[in-house]
Amino acid sequence: MKVLVLSGPNHRFADSASVIHDFLAARGDMSAELTDDKGVLASSQLNEFDVCVFGTGFTRTVSQPDGTPKREPDLTAEQEDGLFQFVSGGKGLVGIHGTAWWIGGRAVDLIGGHANWHPPGGTFTVNIDDSDHPITQGVEAFEVEDEIYMSAYDPYIHILASAEWSEKQHPMAWVKSYGDGRVFYTSLGHGPGTFEQPAMQQLVGQGIQWAANG
Repeated sequence: MKVLVLSGPNHRFADSASVIHDFLAARGDMSAELTDDKGVLASSQLNEFDVCVFGTGFTRTVSQPDGTPKREPDLTAEQEDGLFQFVSGGKGLVGIHGTAWWIGGRAVDLIGGHANWHPPGGTFTVNIDDSDHPITQGVEAFEVEDEIYMSAYDPYIHILASAEWSEKQHPMAWVKSYGDGRVFYTSLGHGPGTFEQPAMQQLVGQGIQWAANG
């Protein structure tokens, strides 16, 4: 199994991507390649991989001359098309944290949900909602210091894990299909510390296996 870990500074994912790459490489059952070249999404090289770990997101914040923030695309049209075709053609996508931040249109259709607000970060418990799914088998509830996205999501997604804020449960991980491909998304991952957690490493590793193989 070949895994592409697409790094980048957006959403601080560069710090986390190296941690993800290292624990995947140590598993021995997959070959992981780390790159920050988004051009791979628009190249034939993408087809060499079974699954893409994507955490830099579809949009980024750019400060305007008057100091106000503006959301702009982080991928070119060709790079975005390449990613969508990769997944719809039967490959896997593992979306991390900021992948679903401030997105719309077909990106929401791909990921299954989106968010544009979260309460202040803190330490909380991630609860497993479906312990029978291949991604969550053997994963127990665990604590992380992270952010709880207030996600709006398609009711047809399959929620695997959640966390409580303001006496309500909010999805932290889910799966869905897209065309002939499979998508695993987790809103966790604001910083590299999350991916140093053994339970999170198991969740992501099994999520990659599921996204690649079904």
